[in-house]
Amino acid sequence: METNWKQTDEESERFFENHTDELKKASATARDFFGAVQLARRQAKENGILPVRNEHGEFQWTIQQGLKAACHAREDISATLQIQVAVLQRLDRNRNLLWLAIVILGYVAYRLS
Repeated sequence: METNWKQTDEESERFFENHTDELKKASATARDFFGAVQLARRQAKENGILPVRNEHGEFQWTIQQGLKAACHAREDISATLQIQVAVLQRLDRNRNLLWLAIVILGYVAYRLS
């Protein structure tokens, strides 16, 4: 029985997109992380650095893909930085809320004593 690799790859890609969309619903951090994962995957696909199937259905990379992947490594770094910035911004907001809570609790303690 001959395997239809194109159909298999399309189904795999749809599964990846749907699964990461579901995982993004867990939290804001998950949304940022899996959004960056999807972005990195799409950019790799657009740049042609994902492996291609040979005549036996096995994945392989060409030398040109390897060279191109080395040149596009900055996109992975960019995705990592996008995640870090979003998480750090949330931490800053949490710190501000913590200071506000301390001020309110201090005021309540002062009024009760």
